[in-house]
Amino acid sequence: MPEVTLAITAIPNSGKTTLFNRLTGANQTVGNWPGVSVEKKVGRLQLNGLHVQLVDLPGAYSITPSSLEEEIVRDYFLDSPPHLILNVVEAGNLYRGLGMTLQLSTSGIPMVLAVNMMDEARRQGIQINFTAFSKHLGVPVVPLVARTGEGITELKRVLLEGLQGKGIYRPPLISLPPVLEKAITDLSRQIEGQDGYAPLDTSFVAVRLLEGGEAASRLVRRLPSLQPILRRAGAKRNWVEKILGTDLVTACAQCRFNAARGLVREVTKMPGVIPTTLTEKIDNVLMHRLIGLPLFFLIMFLLFQGVFALGTPLQELTGAWIGSLQAWLKNWPVTAGLPPMLADFFIDGIIEGGGVVVSFFPIIALFFIFLSLIEDTGYMARAAFLMDRVMHALRLDGKAFISLFLGYGCNVPAIMSTRILSSRHSRILTMLLIPFTLCTARLQIFLFLSAILFAPSIAPLIVFSLYAGSFLIIILAGTMLRPFHLGGSPEPFIMELPPYRLPLLRSVGLRSWLEVKDFLYRAATLIITGVAVVWFLTHYPGYVPAGSAETLAGCIGRSLAPLFEPIGIHWQESVALIFGFIAKEIVIGAMAVIYGTKADLAGQLSAHLSSLEGLSFMVFTLIYTPCVATLAVIHTESRSWKITASSVLLGLGLAWMVSFLLYQGGRLLGF
Repeated sequence: MPEVTLAITAIPNSGKTTLFNRLTGANQTVGNWPGVSVEKKVGRLQLNGLHVQLVDLPGAYSITPSSLEEEIVRDYFLDSPPHLILNVVEAGNLYRGLGMTLQLSTSGIPMVLAVNMMDEARRQGIQINFTAFSKHLGVPVVPLVARTGEGITELKRVLLEGLQGKGIYRPPLISLPPVLEKAITDLSRQIEGQDGYAPLDTSFVAVRLLEGGEAASRLVRRLPSLQPILRRAGAKRNWVEKILGTDLVTACAQCRFNAARGLVREVTKMPGVIPTTLTEKIDNVLMHRLIGLPLFFLIMFLLFQGVFALGTPLQELTGAWIGSLQAWLKNWPVTAGLPPMLADFFIDGIIEGGGVVVSFFPIIALFFIFLSLIEDTGYMARAAFLMDRVMHALRLDGKAFISLFLGYGCNVPAIMSTRILSSRHSRILTMLLIPFTLCTARLQIFLFLSAILFAPSIAPLIVFSLYAGSFLIIILAGTMLRPFHLGGSPEPFIMELPPYRLPLLRSVGLRSWLEVKDFLYRAATLIITGVAVVWFLTHYPGYVPAGSAETLAGCIGRSLAPLFEPIGIHWQESVALIFGFIAKEIVIGAMAVIYGTKADLAGQLSAHLSSLEGLSFMVFTLIYTPCVATLAVIHTESRSWKITASSVLLGLGLAWMVSFLLYQGGRLLGF
C-alpha cells in the first residue's frame, strides 16, 4: 500500500511537537530542509494498516512569510502539497492561532484541526462548541490533550477518514472588501481554465498571485501558463491597494483576524470573572522587575551545577572505562600481533577518538534532560524575555544568552542548544560566539598553570580575570560580526509567554534521546577523524618519541615559531595547542609528553615559562580554535564548512591579536 503524507503545522507554543512525538514515538528521523539549517523531522505511523508519513513543519504564524521558518512552510505547501493537513491550536488562546488556520483552510488541501491543551482551557472555565466550530471552519475539529494522550484515539480516527477521502471539507466564508473579493474572483475564473494547480484551490492560488513575490514565482515555475495571469494580478494588486489605501498583504491579514475574532466569539464561552491563574502568581515572582534576573541566574546556576555535578563523575567513569579498554587492547593477542604503528593508531587514535565521543554522552544526555524540563515548564520563554534587552546589543534575542551561559560548562551541548533560537542569523552568530566562553576543560589548564606560575594570593585573580576576559571577548567578537549578515538579517523576535506546565517524563525522555542520538550519529565521524589526524601528526615518524620535536607536529610547531614567538609561546607550547585541538583537557598531559616528564611537570614549566609567557599562553588557549568535538557540532548544526572555518579563523585571529597586545604590552611595562 502506498505511503500517504500528513503535514502537522501550528504557530509556536501550541504543543505541536508534543503531539508529533505522541503520534510517532521514536519512529522519526531528523534532517534539515533543503538548502537551510532549519531542522526537519519526519515520523511514520500506521492508521488501520495505512502507512502515513508525518512531516513536522516549523512553527509559523502565516504562509505569507516574515521568517525563514514561514518561508519553508509556504514553499512546502506550494511545491509538494500533502494529502492532509493537521493544524494544531491552543484551546485557551484560539484567536492567536486561527489566523494561520483560516489561511490553511482556504488552500484546498483537506485539513483536520486539533484543539490542544483542553485541560488548561477547562481549568480556566472556557467552554468550546466543537460542532459549531467545525461547521464554521468547514473541517473536522478534534479536542485533545497531547501531553496525556486524551483525544488521540478520536484524532487518529478522523485523520484516517481524511486520508481515505471520506471527510467533508469546504473553505470557510471570510468577509472581504468588495474590491478585493472581485479581484480574487476574477483571477480564480481565469485559473480554472488551467491544469496542474490541484489540489490547491483556485482562490488560494489567486491570492498568492495577487501577493506577488516568491510565492507567485514558485507557482509560475510549477505552472508556466499562469504567467499571463500573474501580469494581470500585478495590475489588480495596484488597483486594490490604491482603493483600500493599504498593501494587499495587510488587508488580507486584517480580514483573517477579523474572521478569527468573530469565530472565537461564536464558538467559545468565557467565564464571567477570569480567575487569577497559577501562571500569573508564579510570574509575579519569577518575572519581578527587581528579583527576576537574580532568580534567573540562580536557576541557570543550578542547571549548570546539576549537569556537571551528575555528569562529571559519569564522564570520568566513562573515561576510566575507555582507558581500561585501551590497556586491555594493548595486551590482546590480536592487536599485540599487529605492527606497533598500526596497533598504536588503532588503540590511541581510533579508540581514543571514540572515547572522546562516548565521554560526552553523560554531559549531553543530562544537559538535554534539564533543558527539556525547563522548556516544557514554560520557563524558557521567561528567561528569553528577561535577557532580551541585554542581548540586543549583539543583535541577538534573549534566548541566545542561555546558550552562551551554558558554554561556560561545555561548548558542545551549548552549540546544540542553539536549536531553540528562532532565526538562522541568531543561531549562526551564537555558534560563533560560544567558543569564546571559558569552558570547564579550559578551566583545568588555567587552574594548573596559575597555581605554578603565580603566587597563591594572585592565582585566583588570574583565573577571575580570564573569566572576565571571556565576557569581553564575546562582546568584542559580537561587535566585529555585527556588520556581517551571517545567516541572513536578524528577524523580529515575537515574545510569547506560555502557561506553566508540568513536564511529562515520556516527552522529556523521548526528546533527550533523539537529541543525543542525533549528536552521536552526526558528530562521531568528524570527531574520530580529527583525533586520528592529530594522532598521526604527533606520532609520525614512528621511530621518534611521540609528541617530540622530531614528529610532524613538532616540525609544525617549530615552523610556526616565528608566528608564536611574538606572543611569548615557544614551540613546545604550540605543539600542546595542537593536542588541544582534540580536547582542551589533554593540553597539560601533552606538555608532560613534550617535556618528557610527568613527575615534575610543574617544576619544568615554572623554570621554562615566565609569568607573562604563561599568561599569554592562557589567553591564547582561552580564545583560539575550539576542540574537534565543538567544530564537529558547529558543522552539523550550521550545515556549512564556511561557518566552521570562520569559527577557526576568527578564534585564531583574535587569540593572536589579544595575546600579542598582552605580551608585548607587558614587556614594554617591564614584566
